[in-house]
Amino acid sequence: MKFGSHSISGDIYLTGYLLALFLSIVFTFILVKAIRRSNALTRFLNQLPISAGKNVSPFGGVPVILSFLITLWGLYISGAVDPGNRYLLLVLTAGIGLMFVLGIFDDIYHFSAKWKLAVQSFIAIILYYAGFQIERIGGFLELGQLSIVFTILWIVGITNSINLLDGMDGLAAGVVFFSCLTLVFVYMERDIIEASFLAVILAGSTLGFLFFNFPPAKIILGDTGSLPLGLLVALITLLPLNQGNTDEIYYLIPVITLLIPIMDTTFAFFRRIFKGISPLSQDTEHFHHRLMKLGFSSVNTICLLFGIGLYFDLSAMVPVFNINLIPNFIPIYFIFIIANVTGFVLWLRHLEKKRRHDRP
Repeated sequence: MKFGSHSISGDIYLTGYLLALFLSIVFTFILVKAIRRSNALTRFLNQLPISAGKNVSPFGGVPVILSFLITLWGLYISGAVDPGNRYLLLVLTAGIGLMFVLGIFDDIYHFSAKWKLAVQSFIAIILYYAGFQIERIGGFLELGQLSIVFTILWIVGITNSINLLDGMDGLAAGVVFFSCLTLVFVYMERDIIEASFLAVILAGSTLGFLFFNFPPAKIILGDTGSLPLGLLVALITLLPLNQGNTDEIYYLIPVITLLIPIMDTTFAFFRRIFKGISPLSQDTEHFHHRLMKLGFSSVNTICLLFGIGLYFDLSAMVPVFNINLIPNFIPIYFIFIIANVTGFVLWLRHLEKKRRHDRP
């Protein structure tokens, strides 16, 4: 099933962003105030794994997802979004709803990683048959029957990479916000309407929440927020492929904008395997954990990781505005990425080694 493409005016882009931002701020403020009151509900919430003894409000995903969906459907019902997008909106809402429910139950009952992975894969299969598919890579490699495998890996991988970043206040929401901004520039430059519009609205919803989530956080995402947020980012990056935009740039840009969570998840996967433990287990060796062990504050850690992310985002803009560079640029750019990632890891290990040496 192919999703159609229909024009959306610049005024509607701005309206969607501002409305999502406003609703997110209002909903988050209300939730923070409501849950901080002393009643049976707050006492129950404080006992959940998501709270973990923190003096912050859980379930921050509720205002983020609500503001996104209300804005999206509000603009559709008002006629600002073409009726031809109805099927796309229904599929998005169904996928987000399923992942949202999984997040709520996980925050309450703390499911095992294998069970969560199974449910996420099931949701990814539904979305695959609904139209979100990776059918080819560039113009040279048809995936055929492997299409569903690559699609599930992408959806589940991105969803969990954002989820893993949620171990520090402000990090997951910030990475999603900056990723959305980058995707907006890329897709608008290429006249990819629906994906850029969804990224604009998600940027507004995420930024409104980020005001309350930045350290010291008053509210946290939890799986209720990080899982559907990760899913949304994955689907936004798959949408151009469904609409026939299969140039290499549409595979490169999502990887670059999400390089920090992808890199962190990849290292975590192999690190656990080399240690002889389950790759789905949890540890405290993610980049943000390691930086904080080195003495970086929460704010400094987040700003450093944001800065690295923006550095890669800006570097990826080079081929976007110079399309003739793409054929020769991508191989060179991957070498550039590998060199920079290697440099960052070596710098981090150098600091850790120096700290162990200086420790009395």
